[in-house]
Amino acid sequence: MFCYVLYGLLALVCLFVIYILLVAALASKKRTVTSEARKNVDEETLNVYVNKLSKMLKCKTVYTDNKEYEKEFENFREVLKSEFPLIHKYGELKMFDGCLVFKVSGKNASKNILLMSHHDVVLDEGEWKYPAFDAQIHDGAIYARGSIDTKTPLFAELQAVEELLEENYEFDGFNVYIASSNSEEVSGPGIVLAKEYFLENNISFDVVLDEGGAIVEKQMPGVTSKSAMIAVHEKGRHSFKCVAKPLVKGHTGLNPVKDSPVERMSYFIRDVKKSKMFKKSFSKEVEELFVNHAPYMPFPLRILFSNFKIFKGLILFILPKVSPVIEAMLSTTLSFTKITSNDKKEVEATAFFRCVRIETLEKELVEFKKIASKYNIEVEADIVDYCTPSNSDMENYKLVKKVLNSNFPDVIVSPFLLTAGTDARRLSEVSPTILRFAPIDLDTKQYKSIHNIDEHIKINNVGECVLFYKDFIKEYNK
Repeated sequence: MFCYVLYGLLALVCLFVIYILLVAALASKKRTVTSEARKNVDEETLNVYVNKLSKMLKCKTVYTDNKEYEKEFENFREVLKSEFPLIHKYGELKMFDGCLVFKVSGKNASKNILLMSHHDVVLDEGEWKYPAFDAQIHDGAIYARGSIDTKTPLFAELQAVEELLEENYEFDGFNVYIASSNSEEVSGPGIVLAKEYFLENNISFDVVLDEGGAIVEKQMPGVTSKSAMIAVHEKGRHSFKCVAKPLVKGHTGLNPVKDSPVERMSYFIRDVKKSKMFKKSFSKEVEELFVNHAPYMPFPLRILFSNFKIFKGLILFILPKVSPVIEAMLSTTLSFTKITSNDKKEVEATAFFRCVRIETLEKELVEFKKIASKYNIEVEADIVDYCTPSNSDMENYKLVKKVLNSNFPDVIVSPFLLTAGTDARRLSEVSPTILRFAPIDLDTKQYKSIHNIDEHIKINNVGECVLFYKDFIKEYNK
């Protein structure tokens, strides 16, 4: 009898192994990447694009509280007026503390779409190979601050609409908005003021398309194809003030206490960091990131990731240990960003949370406040900044994917979770679908140049960007 049971178990194991191997083998059939050429413009048109973009890149649009570079922002707006005359002639421009919002009205419009890319940039610190605001061309690329983050996407959005106006294209049934903040890099007020205007005037958007994702390489082990990463969600930003007050009033020498506010705050931070309150899990967008790349992985890895639901626990155990970026996608992260004291001998610490889902954070805060209570520390919400997630099931995600598959047939298209922040996170109240993607094609060197030295965009990619936005608008209109 025991032998029959053993043989039965061995048979089940064999069937299981055959099943996972078969799934891994068949996964490669799901590949959609081809070697077809990308869509692009002719060389003459590309030269026109580069000339326009260079003028935008030469403006040192660095936002500071004292408006140190305000003249550069004025020059930038003059460049836009000169290089995109039809948008300025037939469109409407509003400014919200320097944030530009263009509107091109469509025929019988009942819907709106919003394209976004900020035009402020960070300072050009460090030793650059070429001056950061000269927009010099070398080896088929334009070197300039903002060439990636994010004046090239902004140029492409404006140029796409400019050309459609020139072609007398009918924006049938919808309006196109283009928003560009002058203070995104410092989480400035511009886009917030624009949102308030949208709310006051009952303006909502069928889809918002902002920066955040791009076409990048080496997203997964063993995957050689580039990936078009569309962020359907970004982590929320929440900060809390944690205050430790003296437990006894009066002279501390005459009224000794066991734990001063400094000591209690130290114990509190220690216990929070040691706690297990932040549980790791796969959100829908992160799970899809791995599942979508599984068909392109080498066979051993394909066994694991094409059978994701079976090996989810093992994957969840391994991934955080090998990639800090992936680890940040799997749970809330917490850092204490500031500790101060005052004349009342109170100690205040700022706890900064980045959460994947607000519902999860609410549960985690129960444990956080429980630890705070243990040390007589008061917790008060300071900043609550959360964006409602979009997802890959939404029609406008499928629309972006369709355009990418057509214009960039050599790349994998996948949703993902953005761990950084964008202006688009402010707009949940005015749009059900917020997607963060710009069609800039970045190799590893370019990716590292963001907010770093020698930022540059490949000239050939500039034309691809314009065609992407033109085709996105046309496909939306079908």
